[in-house]
Amino acid sequence: PQAIQERIGKASHKPSFASQLIPTLPSDELQDELVEEKAVVPSLSLHGQVEIRNHSIAWTLKLQVEQASRAYVIKDIAHFIFLIFQKEDYFVSQKIGTIRLSLDQFNQASQNLLLYIKKYFIDRNEHSYFKFSYGISPRDCGRYLETPVSYLNDLVPLFQALDVFQYVTSKAEYPLIFLDDSPFIPEEEIFKVVKSNNHYEIINTAYFGFIIQEKLWIRHNHFHIIKEEHRYFLDKLATWIYHYQESSPLIFSQENKAELMQICNIISNYVPISLPDELQIHDFIPTFAFSKTRNEIALNMVWSFGEKQVHSKQDLLTLPYTYQASKARKIYHQLLSAGFKEEFHSLSKIKIVDFFLKELPRFRTLGQVQLDESLEKLLVEDPAVIDIFDDEGFLSVQFDFSMISEDEIEKAIQALWNQESHYQTKQGKVLVFDDESLKVAQSLQDLRAKFSDGKIKMHKSRAFSLSETFKDNEHINFSRDFKKMAYDLTHPEEFDIKPYEVKAKLRSYQKEGVKWLSMLDHYHFGGILADDMGLGKTLQTITLLEANLKPDQKALILAPASLLYNWKEEFRKFVPHKQVEVAYSSKTERIKQIEKSATITITSYPSFRSDLKHYQKQSYDYLILDEAQMIKNSQTKTAQALREFDVKTCYALSGTPIENRLEEIWSIFQIVLPGLLPSKKEFSKLSPQLVAKLIQPFVLRRKKDEVLTELPELSEHLYSNELSSSQKTLYLAQLRRMQEMVSGASAYEIKRHKIEILAGLTRLRQICNTPALFLEDYKGDSGKMDSLFELLDTIREKGSRPLIFSQFTSMLDLIEQELEKKEMSHFKITGQTPSDKRQEMVYLFNQGEKDCFLISLKAGGTGLNLTGADTVILCELWWNPAVEMQAIGRSHRLGQTKQVDVYRLITLGTIEEKIQELQESKKELFNTVLEGQESRSNLSVDDIKEILGVE
Repeated sequence: PQAIQERIGKASHKPSFASQLIPTLPSDELQDELVEEKAVVPSLSLHGQVEIRNHSIAWTLKLQVEQASRAYVIKDIAHFIFLIFQKEDYFVSQKIGTIRLSLDQFNQASQNLLLYIKKYFIDRNEHSYFKFSYGISPRDCGRYLETPVSYLNDLVPLFQALDVFQYVTSKAEYPLIFLDDSPFIPEEEIFKVVKSNNHYEIINTAYFGFIIQEKLWIRHNHFHIIKEEHRYFLDKLATWIYHYQESSPLIFSQENKAELMQICNIISNYVPISLPDELQIHDFIPTFAFSKTRNEIALNMVWSFGEKQVHSKQDLLTLPYTYQASKARKIYHQLLSAGFKEEFHSLSKIKIVDFFLKELPRFRTLGQVQLDESLEKLLVEDPAVIDIFDDEGFLSVQFDFSMISEDEIEKAIQALWNQESHYQTKQGKVLVFDDESLKVAQSLQDLRAKFSDGKIKMHKSRAFSLSETFKDNEHINFSRDFKKMAYDLTHPEEFDIKPYEVKAKLRSYQKEGVKWLSMLDHYHFGGILADDMGLGKTLQTITLLEANLKPDQKALILAPASLLYNWKEEFRKFVPHKQVEVAYSSKTERIKQIEKSATITITSYPSFRSDLKHYQKQSYDYLILDEAQMIKNSQTKTAQALREFDVKTCYALSGTPIENRLEEIWSIFQIVLPGLLPSKKEFSKLSPQLVAKLIQPFVLRRKKDEVLTELPELSEHLYSNELSSSQKTLYLAQLRRMQEMVSGASAYEIKRHKIEILAGLTRLRQICNTPALFLEDYKGDSGKMDSLFELLDTIREKGSRPLIFSQFTSMLDLIEQELEKKEMSHFKITGQTPSDKRQEMVYLFNQGEKDCFLISLKAGGTGLNLTGADTVILCELWWNPAVEMQAIGRSHRLGQTKQVDVYRLITLGTIEEKIQELQESKKELFNTVLEGQESRSNLSVDDIKEILGVE
């Protein structure tokens, strides 16, 4: 046990590189380094200052050393930061001398500022922002950091977080800057407008401040970022204040009152301005009344200032106050755009369609719109009422447009389907499609609905997606049948199932699984039961068939050859009254068994493909595909045969329906529920997240740790070993050959020689086990074989019984030879073991016979119930973690009462460590869609280089 703990610890807790390196240093040298470091770690902080130099924002920094009487100016900011990140010496002053700089010596606020300056100015080579101080020594090069206005929002908070910060002007020093990009209004009046004779004059009455870079207005310690549309104007205004106010006063005549008010409006966004009563701005609401003449559209416009109404431009001149000039300009601009004149009463020859589609919406944004009766009759804006209902196995979508004759609705729907903005009827009516209707039409197309013969139809399996997409749309009516189907898809646990007679007590999650399967069956949907291995997918399926198979109906079950008799035994145990036939033997025998037309027929995938014509002569109501990952490749003859096979309902059973690529789930659904997913080309463009959403109602997955809370603990260990000297010689030689093959090769060349490369990787893995797997005359030791039997001795002492898995049957043969020498009894299953013999060995082992069970990873990794074992040993890591979990699931499953220990044998310093890392990094796809993994065949070029240690 002590040796085992050491091995497990060695593999599970790798020492850090630093802990390996430190013992190699002389102890006195290390001690000197530590003392020196301790002596030069003062507490440092930065002080900040900003000023306006040459119309630029100039930042400076000072260094404050703990307990020093003052802070010292940093004369070259960029160089100072360089020294910090290089951890080099910096001369502070004659009094303090030189200190060793590092980032962690500074307080947090200082660190934040230093990191920002490094990232945005130094790392980007923006050295032009670092300026020298005029009239000072050249050593001061880089004393100032002069930044554009765009950096203010970041730098002001960073500088103001420092212990000391100042904004310095020629007249004052401020400890704070108020930065804002929305107007702030000083209390004192800055401008006023005075009336003199027949004109108005703008007078500057208080300090205005100044503007730099046309973007920043500064008044005392208020920094205000100017809106882009006001920059030119305010810059000119500031120029006038300081250079031309006396010589060129701002004077406006009565006729230019609108322009005066525009200027006053802009000024008032930033500073207070005093206006006489007649210049107080009053808002107004325009009303646009449109009527139709023979060939034109007439406009009568009214502006309402409260109770006061204006009907002409002449009326505007009599107002005792002014109006919003900018709003008036927008209205006049819109009049011209629509073909009217800049008058309150005007005519336009605009086309009726263009008026309704383009101009009318714009008028509505400006004010109130009125249409006369003739225009009202021509405009149809009511949103369509949409009905969705079940229609002979499809979902039909029907649009109902009011005020459109029945014979034109089909053409209107076609226009909407084509994402056109409108449809014009023969009578001249204009049906305007609102944004919501256009979105609905687009969403239906995204869900692959088809428009044909005036009808919109889609596959019934998209009911869930349809209900989720339109659940908040008040204009869509779902039929009662559709609502029931959508509810059942989202609440299958509430579905009522038929009575059944099964000689087993189903757990609650298994009953829910049967309800889910029965619900799908009710609506003629297929699905994937993707429960973890060991949760009873077989029992749930048998219960479904018992509850739903009518006397004249039949089911066909396809499974790996190794599981055929396991299925038959499960039927015998749970529903002995069902007629079950296994069609598996010679072709002649299989045909006889098929022609018996048993209620349940069980066969293998290869046999089904071979006997397809005979199965097509029968009529099956249910097709069950066990271990459905067998059909994950859509190009195989088996997958093609299944797509051609006509059956009412099909279910797939697989704990790992995705092992390598997202396309595998597509292949399964093309058989289980054709029509749910788009073409393979379109499917390849979908994200895993969208695929998960589409298949959600048709996949049921539960994990053991979620539903079997009483299941004993599963404890996983890495059990390490090292190469023997003879192994190491062979391993390094093979590794060098592989590295030479891959090093310097292009990605194309690596892909072209992938078969040879994968074969070479397999050879490396065989050496990790024992070179005897391929060298008949190998007489050397094997670190893994030694550690395996050391582990087996300990397991036998504890009274435990292990399952021993290996990818290599020759490895199992070598282990078998050693077991016989040690007089350890065992069973062995490989791909050559007959199915009926497998079941017999499984039964005997679970009854307590023999010490251990040798199993080929691929041949016995699925479908076996070996709860008689409480230990699992994986002799080598497999590229695909899903295969390993299937193997572990042979013991850690329903019916297990003991804790299960899993030992993964791993050879240190070899590609097995890389494979372990690769396993961890390849799980994202399955986790997103179901919870998935990768396999050797899916290794990328980068994976291969990483495994071989090639740069």
